[in-house]
Amino acid sequence: MCICNRQLDPKTRRMMVIGNSSLAISLLLKQFVQPSGQIEQNCIHALCGFLLGFSIVASFSALIRRRAKQI
Repeated sequence: MCICNRQLDPKTRRMMVIGNSSLAISLLLKQFVQPSGQIEQNCIHALCGFLLGFSIVASFSALIRRRAKQI
C-alpha cells in the first residue's frame, strides 16, 4: 500500500506514524528483551499484543479518515 504524504493531512499522517512505530516496537521488543521469569515473559507478551492491536487500530482509523475526506 502506497500513500503519498502530500495527500495526508497532519492528523492522519501522525496516526500512521504512531501505528507504524507501535508495530515496529512490538516486533522488536521480543528480540531485544530477554525476560528472566514467567511473569516477565507474560508481561512482555501482553505488551507486544497490546502494541500490535494498537497498531492495527491506528492504521485502519487513519485509512478510514483519509477515505472519508476523499468523499
